[in-house]
Amino acid sequence: MHRAVAAERARLLGPDHPDSLASRYEAAFALSRTGRAADALREYKHVAETRIRTLGSEHPDTLAVRQEMAYVLARLGRPSDAHQVYLSVLSARERTMGAEHPDTLRCRHNLAFNLNRLGRPEDSYSMACEVAAARARVLGPEHPDTLVTRYEVAYTLGQLGRWADALETYREVADARARALGPDHADTLAARYEIGLGRLGRTAQALDLYRGLVDDRTRVQGPTHPETLRARHGLGVNLGRLGRWAEALAESRTVCALRESALGADHPDTLVSRREVAVGLGWLGRWADALTDYRRVADARERLLGADHRDTLAARNDEARCLERLGDEEAAAGPHREAVPPRQQRAVGGV
Repeated sequence: MHRAVAAERARLLGPDHPDSLASRYEAAFALSRTGRAADALREYKHVAETRIRTLGSEHPDTLAVRQEMAYVLARLGRPSDAHQVYLSVLSARERTMGAEHPDTLRCRHNLAFNLNRLGRPEDSYSMACEVAAARARVLGPEHPDTLVTRYEVAYTLGQLGRWADALETYREVADARARALGPDHADTLAARYEIGLGRLGRTAQALDLYRGLVDDRTRVQGPTHPETLRARHGLGVNLGRLGRWAEALAESRTVCALRESALGADHPDTLVSRREVAVGLGWLGRWADALTDYRRVADARERLLGADHRDTLAARNDEARCLERLGDEEAAAGPHREAVPPRQQRAVGGV
């Protein structure tokens, strides 16, 4: 629909008319939110180049499309490129709108989220806390944007291993969203998913939470929606924590297949599920089968993120440990070497 409107507006008004560009922007936005990130990026680039030429590089409409470009770059596995675009847009927004304008704060929120993708959770946490405090001042403590950033703070606390603090923050966000949006709203359900009881050793309670969440997600969003599959992934993880590995393996295999079909084999969520399949196989003593999946995850992450990314290094470490379980110490040494960051390699080797 947006593409048809854009084509008709271009024919009637000209391709550079603000209304024609607005329609192309909406078409790109729809593409990015329906999993077609590469197509969205092409549309955004065209709109950005035209707006720079006709409106200027710091016009609000130009900054808006460049910020969406950064979001899509991150979705395409290019967080370093996204980081540079976010920094440029943030600088322009602070200069032209002020540090606490809602659009500036949205850009800082996106930048904080992307820092996590770059393996910088401490920096992400610090910036997210600043944005949450600013949004609470400007918009109110229960404004949806404030709660989005507090949700990011909770996520980063988990990344830093501070699970009790993360749990408390997720609960506060879930309660606030239930009051403001309703218990079945997608954002409320998202906060419920993240209540990491299993990380605190309360696995049986977490299993009940995930079963209820899977039921709610299926009812509200459908059985193959990415967030339904995310809840099912959590269910599988907690089955494993309870030692119910045959059930956990069956659940992780189903989720992995559905994610691969819906998102693609190299999507980060698919790779997380494939690793969970390998974990289940290992716990069931099927190490040769586990090695196949560990290698697929490691190879995909190296191709997408680079050999030095923390997720790639973790995957290579998984591969090496699996080889050790198979009794192949010599082969395990290769992935172990790859799992050591280059700086540490130089220290060990004296180079």
